[in-house]
Amino acid sequence: MPDPEKLHLNGHTGKRWIVVVARGQADLYSHLVQAFSRDSKVRVILDRRKDDSRNSPQVTHRLRTHGAVIIRQAQ
Repeated sequence: MPDPEKLHLNGHTGKRWIVVVARGQADLYSHLVQAFSRDSKVRVILDRRKDDSRNSPQVTHRLRTHGAVIIRQAQ
């Protein structure tokens, strides 16, 4: 039985998102946490890792240039 939190009105499973905010972007992190606080499909996390080697090049680039990256969570 599907998780009720993931269901849309038409019965299809909804997409879930993770917003990863770069270290050193505490203000952006606070803003996004507040902005998405009522959206159960979005989770905002702060990237505390000091080693970027586990990130894909695209993720590393977006974290450095935009301060955050949005990732669709696997269902």
